Amino acid sequence: MTKKVHYGKVFQMIRKRRKLSLKDFEHIVPPRSLSRYERGETVFPIAKLEALLESIDLNVIDFYHVAHQEKIYARYGKIFSKIRKQNGFPRESFIHLSISEAQLKLFESGIIMFEFDKLYAMLMEMDTSLEDYCSLLDKGSESPIESLLKQVDLAYYSPDTTKLNNLYEDLNECSEYFFITLCLKGMLEKVSEQERLEIKKYLITREYWTNQELFVFQYGAKFLSADHLKLVCERVLSSKTIFKEKNTSQRRLVLAGLEITLLRLSENNLIEAAYFLEFAREFVQETDELAKIACLFVACLFKYKQTGKAQYKITMKSICKASYMYDGLMKNWYQKNYEKYVK
Repeated sequence: MTKKVHYGKVFQMIRKRRKLSLKDFEHIVPPRSLSRYERGETVFPIAKLEALLESIDLNVIDFYHVAHQEKIYARYGKIFSKIRKQNGFPRESFIHLSISEAQLKLFESGIIMFEFDKLYAMLMEMDTSLEDYCSLLDKGSESPIESLLKQVDLAYYSPDTTKLNNLYEDLNECSEYFFITLCLKGMLEKVSEQERLEIKKYLITREYWTNQELFVFQYGAKFLSADHLKLVCERVLSSKTIFKEKNTSQRRLVLAGLEITLLRLSENNLIEAAYFLEFAREFVQETDELAKIACLFVACLFKYKQTGKAQYKITMKSICKASYMYDGLMKNWYQKNYEKYVK
């Protein structure tokens, strides 16, 4: 037997959650009549119910799903919520698309479903392709963009120039991956002054730092001047709490700081090298062993350049040896930098 639903009581629950009084609806229905409706003593015609719901950014279909507590298409909302948070978009970001915070919360809770046009518009707002979204829905695994970033990481640290070239050629025509492509280009050849300016503008205007932005910071920071880099670092540090328990994000920040430190050491600028090494250390405590050992290596290199003491050289040599013994991802990176700065 179908359970009888008290629509008035459901409306009352929504109204109270929104902290609205009966008087807030008196332009549609008298407070006394609404009170009777909420107690189940009367019913409203559908037109009047629609007007009440419209005033709180709900439609009748949404209302019925709430009333019957139907969890429809729950995965659609769950995956969307993950993408939204990863890209740093608060729920109010889609109001200009006529999607209220309340509606979005219901969608992400699996209670309501949006029309395709609205869902597509929200994805485009976050620079997320429909293909990526559907892939996450189907597989429940990492998105194609996350897979791509990992491929670049592996190719860079291997190093695998052929793989980097192939990735660059594949992405060169994709406008949605413009800054990733620029980073790839910077690994393979010299970037133009205009391209440097593009990366600088991109990094200094970031308000939200997802894995994609941090990837560009990790590989594109070398194209910025010290002053601009410090500005970006200060902004990242001011948002430090958002990276808590996000190992990939913290690893990228550590490795970004280390790459800049190495660049400054190549210029014999120990003061700036010290600044960026300290930036890397801000994130190293809660990250993985890969980042911690890389940080130790660069810290020893810095001390060696500063003091010339053999003990730091010995530690670096031990890290190189251990990395080769266990076929570590960073083995070539350690050896390259040891030979460049020590031998």
